[in-house]
Amino acid sequence: MAYNNSRNPLRALQKRIGQEIVVRLKDGTRYVGNLKEYDNFMNIIVTNAVEFTNNEESGKFEELFVRGNNVLFIEPEAN
Repeated sequence: MAYNNSRNPLRALQKRIGQEIVVRLKDGTRYVGNLKEYDNFMNIIVTNAVEFTNNEESGKFEELFVRGNNVLFIEPEAN
């Protein structure tokens, strides 16, 4: 089966650079911030990030690196 490049999730991230995203980790932690960079391993850098644990704000970060193997999913549009 051929890989369909039009369904590449990295293309969706490319369009969101500089915009707000939501990153949910496997442990349930959620970060809301602006996407600065990403790589092919889904490692991402988020700026002006707010951390939520158990739906309560638990921290703020000027710049945050999230390792791709910890990411459960990324919402391209924050609500």
